[in-house]
Amino acid sequence: MRGNVIWFFLLRMAVVILLCGAVGCKKIIANEDDTRIKPPVRTYIVTARIDKKGTNSSSEGTAVLKGEYDEHTKSLDYSLEYKNIDPQLIAFRSGAKGSVGTLITEIYKKGDGKPVVDPIKGSLVLTPLQERSLLKGQWFVVVNTLVMNPEISGVLTFKQK
Repeated sequence: MRGNVIWFFLLRMAVVILLCGAVGCKKIIANEDDTRIKPPVRTYIVTARIDKKGTNSSSEGTAVLKGEYDEHTKSLDYSLEYKNIDPQLIAFRSGAKGSVGTLITEIYKKGDGKPVVDPIKGSLVLTPLQERSLLKGQWFVVVNTLVMNPEISGVLTFKQK
């Protein structure tokens, strides 16, 4: 009988020690910023060869867009040179290949009061949605003339710097 009392006492002490240990432990919660791995910030070389492919035209006009996109500043800097074409409107559009797409911005419009220059240079700060579609390869350049809309077009391509 005395042996049972000792075992019962030891069992109670073990349960008390376990409960004190469980109550005394604090769960350490890691800060979300510490656990999130941030992807590296990249810079890309952007190019587009703009011609009659995909526009169903017989235009002799061509254009080349060269530029750079920086993920840190969200800035797309570009320069566009064209030949054998009289553009009325040049614009960035976003959408599936072969579609009309959604207008992003007009980079040149004849008659807007700005002098005609070749090459056309500019810079554009992108929204997160625009950046996502740009990096997915869904942006293209369209060059509209009085004859056809678009007369020539080309998809923007990227190469990591």
